[in-house]
Amino acid sequence: MGIFRAIKRMVTGEVIQKIDTTVNGGATTMSLRLKRERSSGDYYVVLAAMSNGNYQYLAFDRDEFDRFSHAVEAIRNCLKQFPQSDT
Repeated sequence: MGIFRAIKRMVTGEVIQKIDTTVNGGATTMSLRLKRERSSGDYYVVLAAMSNGNYQYLAFDRDEFDRFSHAVEAIRNCLKQFPQSDT
């Protein structure tokens, strides 16, 4: 996906589903959004990281999000091999 199309998708489109979770001790909200482009009907995903005064957005087409999801799952599976500390 080109940079201009990605920027357009970050700020436009219809939100179909949104899941928020907090990180950094509650200081940052990570927002995962399934969106639909109004003109083409294409579905895509936007990941937003929102902290006090700082917003970062990433737009994924289906293939990019699929690759990202597989990478997250690989790290998640690797993390399961290590014991969780009490801290």
